[in-house]
Amino acid sequence: MKNRTGRIIGLFVLWMGLILVLPGSGQFREYYIFGKVLDTQKNPLDGVEITVRDVLSNRSFTLKTKKDGEFKFVGLPHATYKVVLKKEGYAVKEDEWNLATPQDTMQKIEMPAVVLASQAQVEEVQRLKEVEAGIKESADKIRQGDMNGAITQLKGILDKNPKDANALFLVGMAYAKNKMYPEATGAFLQVTELAPKFAAAFYQLGVSYQGLDEPDKALEAYKKALDLDPANTDAFYNSGLILFKQSLIDEALVLFEKAVVLKPDDPAFLEMAGRCYINKADYPKAIEYLERAKTGYNDPERTKFLDELITTLRAQIKK
Repeated sequence: MKNRTGRIIGLFVLWMGLILVLPGSGQFREYYIFGKVLDTQKNPLDGVEITVRDVLSNRSFTLKTKKDGEFKFVGLPHATYKVVLKKEGYAVKEDEWNLATPQDTMQKIEMPAVVLASQAQVEEVQRLKEVEAGIKESADKIRQGDMNGAITQLKGILDKNPKDANALFLVGMAYAKNKMYPEATGAFLQVTELAPKFAAAFYQLGVSYQGLDEPDKALEAYKKALDLDPANTDAFYNSGLILFKQSLIDEALVLFEKAVVLKPDDPAFLEMAGRCYINKADYPKAIEYLERAKTGYNDPERTKFLDELITTLRAQIKK
């Protein structure tokens, strides 16, 4: 009897011990976390090493994703976890899981899909950021009048990517402002091929052709610019100047008046329309445009010139 009683007491103590231990054991299996790791094309990634580390205790758990990209952490204790995902050829990704709330029963939680970018993609994004910064800095140099500095910087960008339309457009602008029209023309031609809907490139190409004294090519470029951007008053004006110089007065007047419709107070547009009317011997109409032009100029010399011209025209009308 003595031995049996001892065994019974021993079993009773062991059972009571289990009762005391089990609740504590439950606290260490509180979360069932699952999810999936994908690439940027939404394809599953296998073999991704995922390490979760308790920020307080430094205790960590590690596993790798399966072929379908899925992962499961079964029975994580409550804690705040730093999460690190690694796979060769991909950028490391870090996250934080806040699982600090204690649970009486295991909680099943599906994490949002994690997307890993390849190292090549990350490097490309970084390269584009550097190019963007270089483009912005070059544009600032052009605005500040540092054309040579802009050209040098943009050449560095184009050495790495000769088809960068933004860099080509800006280097064309810098060349044109330096009156390096052959170089500017070459740059703008490339931009029109890369971005055929970019009206400003055709306009600047026209300016460059004008600088090279190639009026027919300039007119063609301005026409394409106007097809894409019918409100480009400068394209109307520059085309009108070319035609005026060629003594095609009626054609030039049409363009100057279109520019005036869009910008009624621009003195240069008004003056050239007035000059066309002088060539057509319509002096009253010429005076009307020149009077309006005169009020728009801030240059005293220009105003004086127009006053004298208007006086001469009035005298012609009296004859």
